[in-house]
Amino acid sequence: MYHTNIPSECRNTLFETSSHAQLISEDDINLLPYILLPIMGSEEYDDTDSANMPAEMQLLPPDKERDSDSTIIETHLESLMLLTTTRDVREKMREVGVYPVVREVHLAVDDEAVKDVCERLVDVLQRDEAPEGGEMEEGGTEKIREIVDEEEDEEAIVDIV
Repeated sequence: MYHTNIPSECRNTLFETSSHAQLISEDDINLLPYILLPIMGSEEYDDTDSANMPAEMQLLPPDKERDSDSTIIETHLESLMLLTTTRDVREKMREVGVYPVVREVHLAVDDEAVKDVCERLVDVLQRDEAPEGGEMEEGGTEKIREIVDEEEDEEAIVDIV
């Protein structure tokens, strides 16, 4: 059973960037399912999105509900933001499908603070990384995906390059 609220002492450990790899390692603590499951709903993900997700996050029941408290959702998203500090962890988060989960939260939750954290997290997860050991060239592209609600309640994904 996964708890819906991250205790402050656990969240405080996220400020220690040297422990991030251990916190998300499937062989150690494997914190990502604990952070992601409470913010997931009954959405179905593409096979390509769900193939690399941790087993706990795959094949959720159709009656699975996202936590209804937007403050808790925001706290979980902010915890994910703290984990994006190191490149290795960002790459692992991309690999295990954090972006599709955050995308669905952005679409489903109608709270501006939650949407703001979702957008910041997507900016980090979707951006191009500098080559290993190098820096991004001046004028390098950074892909940012923003999910925009249009007037007629149609949703569009806009790529800004």
